[in-house]
Amino acid sequence: MATDSILRPGELKEILLKEIQAADLAEIDVREVGTALEVKDGIARIYGLTSAMAGEMLEFTSSETGEKVTGQALNLEEDNIGAVIFGDYLVLREGDEVRRTGRVLEVPVGPALVGRVVDALGRPVDGLGPLHGTKARKVDIVAPGIIKRQPVKEPLQTGIKAIDSMIPIGRGQRELIIGDRAIGKTAIAIDTIINQKGAGVICVYVAIGQKGSTVAAVVEKLKQFGAMDYTIVVLASASEPAPMQYIAPFSGCAMAEYFMYDEKKATLCVYDDLSKQAAAYRQLSLVLAAAARTRGIPGRRVLSAQPPAGARGQAVRSNGRGVAHRSPHHRDPGGRHLRLHPHERHLDHRRADLP
Repeated sequence: MATDSILRPGELKEILLKEIQAADLAEIDVREVGTALEVKDGIARIYGLTSAMAGEMLEFTSSETGEKVTGQALNLEEDNIGAVIFGDYLVLREGDEVRRTGRVLEVPVGPALVGRVVDALGRPVDGLGPLHGTKARKVDIVAPGIIKRQPVKEPLQTGIKAIDSMIPIGRGQRELIIGDRAIGKTAIAIDTIINQKGAGVICVYVAIGQKGSTVAAVVEKLKQFGAMDYTIVVLASASEPAPMQYIAPFSGCAMAEYFMYDEKKATLCVYDDLSKQAAAYRQLSLVLAAAARTRGIPGRRVLSAQPPAGARGQAVRSNGRGVAHRSPHHRDPGGRHLRLHPHERHLDHRRADLP
């Protein structure tokens, strides 16, 4: 009859020493690997990662499903890191492993994206298969200085005679489309994209905070007129978490910059709409307890017409009624309140006759 074998203390010590020597302790270096202290509302607080950079991509590993989720370090505190999660944060739990990638946030760019619908991280969502032959481009880069930029000297035709005859719009400038709800602001942007057919302009349409069905109708309209042959659609729908809506305009701009800088082509960016992106960033700022910055200036519809090697991020923005706020210190001679954009005091007041 077999008997249970008992390890003698000397044998046990020898086995433990061998295991310690064989273990790669560098893999659990807190400078490269951290632990999620808290996960909620699309953000996470992380212990460790003392060597992480601001804006660096992080890799979360779910302890329940083993799924990998991408994040980005935003707040570098003394004892923890505040990060946003680009994906399903509901699969993550306290204590899950977080690793550095050594790279700042990047998105795929290249001709393979033309004609496709992708999310804010450049992953295809149109069911047409994976992307091939793409490069990676940093989302957050330093814009060229004013001296290096070309002057606005080429027109950009919207195809709408009333606009083209009265409002000068050129490649290299930003334009604001302002107006109340459901008066055709998106229609103007879509008509402008359709009018670029045969003009050698690469268009990027960034849909932020819209219903998926609404964006699907826009894509079908672009296909109907053959505009998807030179258009990239970046989708951050209303059902996606706030971090995805926050990063979508930056991703769309990076995709357009590839064609502007590397392919020497003119590009047109439409951000529809930036007021939802600003709301998403405010949400992240409140949850992360970060001071609100003005990187995502509230807007409504944004067209960004860029000449080859021109300025970065020219845009047509509109903010409608949502972002103007009332201040008792700003009144016209009749005593009515002036509605001023908080970041654009030089603009005329917005509908002072509104209650």
